[in-house]
Amino acid sequence: MERKGMIDTRTVFTVVFCLVFLLVVNMPAAAADTAKKKYKEIDVGAGELGIYAKVIEGGPITFDQVKTDKHPEYARGMVCVECHQMKFDAVTSSTRVILKNHRNLSNENVWKKITAFLPGRERFVLTTVYNNAPTATTVDMVLNTDEKVFYVLCEKGTEKLIHIQKNPRVCATRHMGWTLAEAQAGKKPKKQWMSVQVHGTAEVISPEDSRFEPVIQKYKPVRLTLQRAKLRFDTLRITPERIIYFDTNLYEEKAGVYQEWKRSP
Repeated sequence: MERKGMIDTRTVFTVVFCLVFLLVVNMPAAAADTAKKKYKEIDVGAGELGIYAKVIEGGPITFDQVKTDKHPEYARGMVCVECHQMKFDAVTSSTRVILKNHRNLSNENVWKKITAFLPGRERFVLTTVYNNAPTATTVDMVLNTDEKVFYVLCEKGTEKLIHIQKNPRVCATRHMGWTLAEAQAGKKPKKQWMSVQVHGTAEVISPEDSRFEPVIQKYKPVRLTLQRAKLRFDTLRITPERIIYFDTNLYEEKAGVYQEWKRSP
């Protein structure tokens, strides 16, 4: 005789079997839906190099994350913020994220590329800061490859010299590459971009300093003689602590377009 309140074992087994069967059958579809939702693609058109891209809606990521081998394929020239939400600050920059997630060249190789990009006296934009106000001026800078420093000739009494005497921290940049103006003028230069961003400290060297004449000889002024230079100019010695080198040609070397050189301790 069956007891009241007891459930038939066969009934329990049948219910459990049906639930497991439904779960197993629907798992692939659920996984596919999840993957589809996770990797939804949006066609956003071509970039500056004419390469079409698709944004894949990814979740938020932190600046210290590194992409894994399972990361979906993405078009050349795309960056993390096109697909992910990220927070940046003065330390956590987009450049830092790119450096962390692409192949880095050795410090020595980056320096070789920098020296090849700066073979002589090159036009830079030099930025100084005083009282929280930045000032940017154009200067000609000469890279001394032996000392790994830059030399600059400056008119006496200029703002940048006064700023540097108060705050020696400086940043300088040089850029070259394809421009829209050239294209509109009918020219057909290669679509490439290169630049250096120099971070370091500057020191003012006056004509009374014994180092002044050797610096002038390295700088090789063309407008006036050494005697007139002593009357008219001061010089700057800029010691870079690090240099960010940017070169779109590095794509061809399977390396990141941003590379960082750091001065050895």
